[in-house]
Parts: sequence; structure tokens; C-alpha cells
Amino acid sequence: MSAALDAGTGRRGQGEWWWLVALAAVLLAAFPYFEQTRNANERPRMLQAAALLEQGTWAIDGQIRRGLEPGPDVSRDPRTGALYPNKPPGTTVVAAVGVAAAEVGQEEVTLRRATWFARLLGGVLPTILLCGWLGRRLARGPGGTLALAIYALATPAAAYAHLLYGHQLTACLLWIGAVLVVDAVREDRRGYAALGGCLAAASVTVEYAAAFAGIPLAVFVVVWMRRRWQAALAATAGAIGPIALLGLYHAQVYGSPLRTGYHLVIDAGFAAKHGEGFLGLVAPSWQAFHAHVLSCESGLLWWAPLAVVGLAGLIDLSFGPDGRERSHARVHLAIFAGLVAICASLNFEGGWRVGPRYLVAVLPGLVLGWCHALRWVFGPERPAWRAGLWMMLLTWSAIINGLAANLWPHFDLTNINQPVSEVLLPLWRAGFAPYMAVDVGVTTVLVVTLVGLLAIVGVLATRAQLIFSVVGMAVGIGMVAATTAIPPHPRSAANLRYIEKVWEPPGSSAVLVP
Repeated sequence: MSAALDAGTGRRGQGEWWWLVALAAVLLAAFPYFEQTRNANERPRMLQAAALLEQGTWAIDGQIRRGLEPGPDVSRDPRTGALYPNKPPGTTVVAAVGVAAAEVGQEEVTLRRATWFARLLGGVLPTILLCGWLGRRLARGPGGTLALAIYALATPAAAYAHLLYGHQLTACLLWIGAVLVVDAVREDRRGYAALGGCLAAASVTVEYAAAFAGIPLAVFVVVWMRRRWQAALAATAGAIGPIALLGLYHAQVYGSPLRTGYHLVIDAGFAAKHGEGFLGLVAPSWQAFHAHVLSCESGLLWWAPLAVVGLAGLIDLSFGPDGRERSHARVHLAIFAGLVAICASLNFEGGWRVGPRYLVAVLPGLVLGWCHALRWVFGPERPAWRAGLWMMLLTWSAIINGLAANLWPHFDLTNINQPVSEVLLPLWRAGFAPYMAVDVGVTTVLVVTLVGLLAIVGVLATRAQLIFSVVGMAVGIGMVAATTAIPPHPRSAANLRYIEKVWEPPGSSAVLVP
């Protein structure tokens, strides 16, 4: 094992946090906003955020009367007929803070401006905070930096950091809370245990599926109850508050603490899907597993193939010596595997999405596994070809996720066989670009990302491994180009024309807050 990697898993270096600044710059460089697409996940949340600020109500009827269409992801209160987003309210609260920030110094706030601030607080900032937290607690030094860079830039997390879907906010709350709970319960630190339980439970107020991620965490707390019963009870007590607030929200807007927006969706197709099983959760199926894990349209192994290595690292740690690292590995592995099982049991795939969006919130659980797996790849005793293979997969992932995050993170896969070759590469070749903080272009953002990743690898690698890494990067670029050989969907050309038609810059924006 290299000395650099030894340092990467041990004490913190003086320059450990430089990459957070670089990460923020990469994530903030582009603002892929397209108002005419009426993103069904973002639009109703933005309307609800404005309603909270203007009228002090959760209902979005007032904004709809002003001509702002909410899209299909809305529900109706059967008692009053009022309309609400069919999502939990956590993202809306953060978006409301963003809208308030957008109002500063403005006579009126456009939907575009408000969306930028809301995405900043609900997507970019949670991603940076989470990476900083994991870098401090689980993934220190250059090895940890590389693992976190994989998560933030070479998985679909990069796309959702640019959006107000709530997945990154969920991930931030869930994993900061989970790490706190494990550490605090093991160390009998009751205050931190309560805080961790509160944060982990708060993730459910952003995304209902996070409740399933809480099951392995609850099992851990129960297992440790005999040895650390006071800390375990504190973690449990901390979780009660957010869940109670969510129940109060349901009671206020839908008439029952146990009735969610998914029970009352107004779109007939959505209602049919959510009406099956438990809100669309049915028996496991090969079709669902293929869609979320294997498919080249939205599968995890297509958009983040290094996930396999991260899982292998977690499995190996789970059978290691008893200690803090093993506890984290087992909890992280159980949360990730549990959500994969849930996705394999859904009767819907996620609508507009980049990759398997229902798995995005649990991708941080792979960071510890990647840190451990680096020991198998880099170091004087490791074959150089492993570094080349690692860099090939990392390059592939960084490019396709970078293109999606910065160009078009709104794939409607109805008329697409392969998003990279049918949407992203044509847009990139034609010179399309979103709003940019600095007019450098998407290509520059990708080049900076790849150079940064190679620089981190250079700290870990021997000379031979670095040479193979450069070769692997070239092969990874070639793999992206090779996607053009995949037969396109018969309607892919029409789909691309639609995207080009609604491309935003330059364009006007509707007024959200007059």
C-alpha cells in the first residue's frame, strides 16, 4: 500500500478541504434550467414555496390561478378541493428559504431566479455539506477525496445536485444522521444520538422512501440497546419529532396523519400506479430490477459502474474486525441493499430521471466501500492494470453524468433507448449550453473534472499505475463515443428536436412572486 493511501485513511492533511471549493465551483458552473419543460418534480414545489411566503398556505391554487401550471405531480384535498404537491413538504420548506433569498433587492421574482436559489439550497449546498461531513468522519485524506469525488461527480448525484428533486437533501439528512447515530450510540453520546435520530428521520419529510432506509438504522439501535440503552433511547426520541411534524402536515392538508399525497393524486395514470400494493410497492420483479440496476437507459450499473466496487468494499468491511468501521459498513450495506430491493418491487420507474433516481439518496453509503476498495487498486504491490480499469470506469461515469448534470438532466425515457448517444452527445456537438456562471462552456467543466480526478489519482498511484490510469482515461472517453453505435429509438430524432425547441437561453421567465 502506498504511503499516500496510508495517509489518506489516517490523519487529516492540511490541504484536505481544498476539493470542496473545487466541487462547489464545478456544481455551480452551469444552471440547466428549461422553463417550458414544466418539470413535474420541481414546479409544484416552487409554487408551494411561493404560496407559503405570499399567503401562508400549503395550497398552490393561488399560483395556478395566476397561470403557473403545476404539472401532473399534484394531489387534491377531498374535503376542500385544494391542490398540493404530492410530495412530502421538506423540500418545499427549503425552497421557500430560497425564494425569500431571491426576493432580496427585487421588485418581482421570476421563476428562473427563484429556482436557482432553491436549487442552490436544496441541491448544491446539501451535496457539499454531505461531502464535507463524510470527509471528516469516514473518508479522510486523498483516498477519501477520490471516493467522495466519485460520489459527487461520477454518479447521478451530480445531476440531482443541479435540481430540486429532494434526493440530495434527503441524502444529506439521512447520512449525516446515520453516521451520527452509529458513532454516538457506540460511544454513548446521548445528545449526538438524539441529533442523529432527528436528522435521519427528517429525511422522510423530504422523501418518503427514506423511511425504508431507516429500518437498518433502527435495527442497529435495537442491537445496541442492551449495551448503550440511554443513547439508543435518545436516538429513538430524536426521530419522533420530524415524523410527528410530517403527520401533522398530512392531517392538515389531507385530513389524516397516515394519508399522503400519493393516496390522492389527480393524474389518472399516477393514481392507478399508486393504487396497486402499498402506494405502488408490489412484489419484486425482474422488469423493475432491470430498469433500476441493469438497463442502459437508467440502470445503476450503466450510470455508476463503480458501484459494484463500492459494494464489494462494504461487504469486505462488514466481515472485518469488530469496531466502528464494521458497524458503519454493515449499516451502509443494509441501507443500500434494502433500497435496491424496494426499487425492484416498484411498479413505476421514476418518470423524468437521470439514472435510477430512487437510489440516489443512498449512493453516499458506497463512499466507505470505495475508500476501502482503493487498497485493492493503488499501492506498490498492486498490478498497474487495476488502476487503468478503475480510471476507465471513472472517466466513463464522470463524462456521462457530467453531461447530464450540465446539459439536460430531464430525460423522458419514453422515446429514448440510450440518453448519452441520443440526447447528450448531439446537444454537446451542436454547441448547446445552459446558463453559465462564467461563459466557459460545458466542455471546460468536463475537462476540469477529469483533470482534477486524474490529479487525485496521481497522489495515490505509482508511476506505472499513473500511466495505466491515463490509458484508462483515454479508453473511457472512447467508450462514451462508442455509445453512438447503439441503435436509437425510432422517435429519438423527434425527441431531440423537442429538446432543442424548448432550450432556454436566451428566454423570458414567468413571474413567481409579484
